[in-house]
Parts: sequence; structure tokens; C-alpha cells
Amino acid sequence: MRLNRAFLLSVLMTLFTSAVKADDHTLVSPTNVWTAQNIVFKDGQQQAFRAGLAKFMNSDMGKSMPGQVFYNWIVSDGDAPATHSLVRVFPSMAAWSNWNVKYFTAAASGNNSSAEWGKTFAASVDSASTITARFHKSWGPVGAASGPSEWVPFYTEDLATFTADFSAYMQTPTGKGFKGTVAIQECIACGEQGFNAGFTVNHESPESFDEWWSTGRNSEDFTRWVAKANAIADFLETGCPLNWIPIPRNKPAGAW
Repeated sequence: MRLNRAFLLSVLMTLFTSAVKADDHTLVSPTNVWTAQNIVFKDGQQQAFRAGLAKFMNSDMGKSMPGQVFYNWIVSDGDAPATHSLVRVFPSMAAWSNWNVKYFTAAASGNNSSAEWGKTFAASVDSASTITARFHKSWGPVGAASGPSEWVPFYTEDLATFTADFSAYMQTPTGKGFKGTVAIQECIACGEQGFNAGFTVNHESPESFDEWWSTGRNSEDFTRWVAKANAIADFLETGCPLNWIPIPRNKPAGAW
């Protein structure tokens, strides 16, 4: 698919503002790693999953996780069957690897919070697709985005040029005027999804989302960037606004 002036709407990722530096247009540390699972639940098991996740995150094992967990409602995703998403964000690949060894070793021994959460997951989830990626580069301040967000997946064999072109766009009046946070994510393991990178676009508010879609995407600055992007990237037509819910610790499921 070619990216046109409508600029494909996709999946929202408000959580990524937590990992972006406070300065505008700065590079996020390449050690950041995140894993997302889009989930299809068994009938009537959504609440059991949510309660089980809250219980696990309030256990000693859950509290020891070196990162953040978000449970998300998928508002729109075309004909994809998943209704929710579970995202784990880690400060580094080392932290991600060490956590997985710790968790699965505990789960295998049985009779502990890891094993209980594993059973809850298996009993609640019909299927789940998983991708693992990392921040490549981001623009925008921390806390600037609490409105609708987007995931815009694409495939390119020249991510360096793609990033340089987008960096130049973000220096234009339209780019500088964008209200929110934008990041390019690079796939580590995305399976047969058809993309190897993607934008996470987090709008400051519903009003700024409306402003972007009514004026920003129709600007000459954006149109010129789109022409360059279409020359070196293919965009997937997938729309998925989400509602991201950070999983708190030390609170019962009913408190969030």
C-alpha cells in the first residue's frame, strides 16, 4: 500500500511517552525493548484475565519486573479478531532476557504467583500474536500525549534514509507544530506481519487529533514528506485506536 495524504490511522501507543526524553526531537536510548501481544479471549474470560494480571503484578514477582505493563482495549483494527493487547516495556534487552528467565523458571517450578498467572493466561486466552521491537528515534516531550494515538506499520529496506527524511520533516513548521509525541519503532521479532518498523503517534488531546486530521495532514510539508516516504517504504492499511491502561501495583483489580 502507498501512504497517501490521508495518512493511515492505526494503533495507539500512549505508553511510549514514558520512555521518551523530555527534550523535543531527541533520540531514545536504543536499549529500550517492548513486547506486545494482541489477544483474542475465550468467551467470558476478559475480567478473569484482568483480575489475574492485577494479582500477579501485585505479587513479589510482579513487583520485581524491571519495566511497565499495559493492558489495552483495541477500539478498531479492521477485521482482526483481537479485542485487547498486553504490552510490556523494558529498559534493555538484558532486562527483558533476565526477566523472562526468572519468570519462566519460577512458573515451571509451580505453586507460586508466576505459575498461577500462567494458568490464568492459558485459561483466558484463545490466541495471541506477539511482536518485539525497540525505539529507533522519537520526537516530542514526555507527558505531551494523553489523547488518541496511532500505530502506523511499514516495511522499508532503508530505515536510515526513511528516518533522515522524517527528521527533516519534523523540522518544518508543520512538524514542529505537531502536538504530541512521535516515534519510529524498529522490529526485533515481528513474525510474518509484513512490516519491519512502524510509527507510534501519540496526540496531545482529542482536539489536537482533530486539528492534525483537518489541517496538518493536508499541509505542503507533510505532502512532500509523503512523496519521499512512498518511494522507499510500503505502508500497511491497519487501523487500531486503543485505550491504554497502565497496570498499577499495590492495588486490587477493582481499583483500575
